[in-house]
Amino acid sequence: MFKRLGFFAGIIALIVVAVACAPAQPTAPAAAPKPAEAKSIGPVTLELGGWTYDNAKVMQNLQKYQEWAAKGTPAIDVKVTMSDSGYGDFDTFVTTRYAGGKSFDVLYSSDHWLAKWAAAGWVVPLEDHFPEAKKYAADITPFALQAMTYKGKQYGLPYYADTMFFVYNKKMLADAGIAVPPTTWAEVTQQALTIKNKGLSQTPVLIGFKAGSWFEEDLFAMFYSEGGKLFDDKNAAVFETDKGPIFDTIEWVAKSINDDKIMPPKVMDMTAVDVQQAFKNGDAAFVIVPGYMMKEFNTPGVSKIAGQAAVSMMPGKTHNTNGFTRMYLLGKGAVADDAKKVASLKLIEFFGGKTTVDGVSSYHIAKRWSIENGLGFAFPSLWSDPAVDKAFSAMADTNVMKSQQALAFSKQGMTAPWFAEWISSVRSETQKAMLRQAKTADVLNGLKTLWTSLAK
Repeated sequence: MFKRLGFFAGIIALIVVAVACAPAQPTAPAAAPKPAEAKSIGPVTLELGGWTYDNAKVMQNLQKYQEWAAKGTPAIDVKVTMSDSGYGDFDTFVTTRYAGGKSFDVLYSSDHWLAKWAAAGWVVPLEDHFPEAKKYAADITPFALQAMTYKGKQYGLPYYADTMFFVYNKKMLADAGIAVPPTTWAEVTQQALTIKNKGLSQTPVLIGFKAGSWFEEDLFAMFYSEGGKLFDDKNAAVFETDKGPIFDTIEWVAKSINDDKIMPPKVMDMTAVDVQQAFKNGDAAFVIVPGYMMKEFNTPGVSKIAGQAAVSMMPGKTHNTNGFTRMYLLGKGAVADDAKKVASLKLIEFFGGKTTVDGVSSYHIAKRWSIENGLGFAFPSLWSDPAVDKAFSAMADTNVMKSQQALAFSKQGMTAPWFAEWISSVRSETQKAMLRQAKTADVLNGLKTLWTSLAK
C-alpha cells in the first residue's frame, strides 16, 4: 500500500513541476472599479440671466427648483441668483456682460438672439451636454424647435412660445352689420371703412409698428399670411423688391395709414402692449397681438370689452402667421465646472422640460405660466391637459388657436448671426415706406443689399 502511495506521490510531484515550468497563460484583466456615483453635489451657486417679467413668480419657481434638486439623485445643494434687465434692453445687457469677460450659467433668450450669442460662443449647444434634450423634439411645435436650433444643434428648451393672432371685437362688427370677420386684407379694409363710417371707431385697425422687437412679430405675421418668403435655406435673400407678398404687405399698411385712414400714424409709436391697452378700451375693431393677450382682453374688471374679443385666422392667401419662442440656454460659464454644469442642466429641464414633482410628471413650469399668465406653450400635448384647456377656453376659441398655431412659422433669417443687426434697419427703414417718406421698392432694395453685405 505504501509503495502505491509513493507511486502516486511521484506522479503528483511530476505534474506540479510540469505546471510550474509551463509558460504563463494570460489572465483576463480585472474589471476596473466603477466610480462611485456622487450621492450629493454642492453647495453650488448658479447665476441666471433673465428679463423682468413677473419676477415674483420666477423667484417662487426657483425656490421650487432648489427644493426639488435637493431631493434628487444625486441630491444637489444649489442656490440660484438672478441678474436681470428689461426685455427691450436684454440683448445689450447680455452683450455688455460677455464683452466684459463675465458669463451666465443659464439665461433666457429670445429667438432673435440665439444665432448671435451662439456664434460668439456665449452659449453652448444643450444637446452636447444634455442629450435628453432631443427627446422633447417630438412634442415641440416645429416653429419653436426651429427657433431653438442653430447649425443643426438644439440649444435650449422653451420658456414659452406663442403665435401672433388676428383679433377682432365681436360686438363692434355686429353693430356695424358685419356677420363674419375678414379673411383677406382687402376685406379688412372694407370692414374697417364700414366701421369707421358708422362712427364706431376712428381707428378700426391697430398694429404695433414701433421700432422694437414687436415690430417684426407683426410684420412677419402679415408677410407669411400672404405666402411671403424672405430667405432660402442657405439664408440668401430671395424676396422681390417691387412686387410680391413682401412689397404688397408694406404697401397695404401705407395705404391704410395715408389713404384709407383706417390706421393712424401713431401706430409707429405703438408696441403690442400699447395696442393691447387701446383694444381693451374699445378703441379698435382689429388688432394683431400674441395669444397671451387674450387673457386680459376677456377678463372682466380688467378690460372694458371683456367677452367681446375673439380670435380668427390671420387674413390672407395662406392664413399663415408668425410664431415666436423664448427659451432657456446653457451659458458657457456653466460648462467649466462639473457641479455647476449638472445643476444648470437640471435647472433648464426643471424650467423648460417635464419633471416629476410630488409624484406627478408634467411640464410643471410651462403649465403654470399658461394657466396663471395665459402664456403660450411649445408643447402641443398641453392642449389635452384639463386645467390648460379650461384656462384657454376662457380666453378664446381654442380650436382656432390650435389651427393657427399649426400654421405658424418661425422668423426666417434668424439662423444668421447678423440677423439681429439687420432687423434693426428693417424697423426704421420700413417705417419710412409705411409713412411714405420713402418708396417701398427703394427700401426693400436697400434692405436686400444690406443683408448681402452683412453676410459677406
